[in-house]
Amino acid sequence: MRLLHTSDWHIGVAHHGLDRTADHDKVFAQIKALAIEEKVDVILNTGDLFDNAYPSVETLKYGWSVLEEMASVAPIVVVCGNHDSEKLFQLMGMILKNRLPIYLVDRSTLQQREAGVLHLPTVDNEILKIAAVPFVKSSSYIASYIQENPDRATATYADKVGSLEHLVGEWLNANYDPNHDVRVFAAHLLVDGAEVSGSEYQLYVENDFVTRPDRIPSADYVAFGHIHKPQQIGKLEYGRYAGSPIPIDFGERGDKKVVYVVSGKPGRPVRVEERTLDIGRRLVDISGTLEEIEARRNEYAGTFARVVVDLKEPVAQLESRVGEILLKTHICKVTARYPRPEGALAVAGELGRPEPTINELFETYAREHPNLGESERVVRYFNELYGQVRHGDEAEDVFADLDEVQQ
Repeated sequence: MRLLHTSDWHIGVAHHGLDRTADHDKVFAQIKALAIEEKVDVILNTGDLFDNAYPSVETLKYGWSVLEEMASVAPIVVVCGNHDSEKLFQLMGMILKNRLPIYLVDRSTLQQREAGVLHLPTVDNEILKIAAVPFVKSSSYIASYIQENPDRATATYADKVGSLEHLVGEWLNANYDPNHDVRVFAAHLLVDGAEVSGSEYQLYVENDFVTRPDRIPSADYVAFGHIHKPQQIGKLEYGRYAGSPIPIDFGERGDKKVVYVVSGKPGRPVRVEERTLDIGRRLVDISGTLEEIEARRNEYAGTFARVVVDLKEPVAQLESRVGEILLKTHICKVTARYPRPEGALAVAGELGRPEPTINELFETYAREHPNLGESERVVRYFNELYGQVRHGDEAEDVFADLDEVQQ
């Protein structure tokens, strides 16, 4: 059995107005070439295929073409992540059904229970069994899959997701043949202890969405997505976060990008090998005076950059001036930084704390109005609602989650 594990493609990402298509083209060509070179049986993507739940037509066409390219080499399995739309996954699955070896796993797959576990043959006539837990935004959703009782009404998100992981593990291990099967447990979740990059959707890397590594079921390989920094999952020797194939935002500007090639025989420990990707255009931070930046401009050719310019007095059309200096650099943002007179108060947005966000303003409001209920919980759900509306996620899912506030 040979499997290529990748994750968090975020097709269509456009932070700071950057067009990342060229970067995606480069890494997707590498991933396809690696899949051919390694003669993999399956390509596994553990979530966040798209950056937005409702991608544009052009982004959707591009993502579709990438899936078809990958499927021309080996069957590809994609788990639904927190940036993905399960309804879009279901629609794509209906269209692709019996046409291409592309398997899109969303929450509706869980409704099939044991029948939802994929059984994919390998060239050596083994069976690669893949069971997955897509991203779960609301613990209330899990109740339909696990045996609930009144004592568990106040169970935490981690407890309920842990129960779901256990159940999916039971489906994966049902009728397991150690002489014939290789088991893979896949998920798009945050595991306690994982090191984040800082560019993940902040709401979903907070404590409310942490799951425990000891609830991950028995499998020959554990493949996770959601965290953009590639890493081992806790103490699981055969568990990995594949991370994103390109730096999604500046929080990942120094991260190495990889895929994992997993190989093994039924009943034996698998071998996990890292393959480094060439990400192409780097994301960098540039700071200094205009003269200092100009002296180093060749270092930044071909990069995406945030620029902070040290000034003693305002410069007219500063962004244009920086653009003239850094002609070969893709400039995302230009900020002027002035020396602060001794004893002067910091101005919002300058050296001091930036203007409060809508989330921070609502948090202050909630604390001052206790009649709203438990402020931390109200704020948490406001942040989720506001964040998902901004990212175009499915409103009905958000309001279903918010029902928990009213209970």
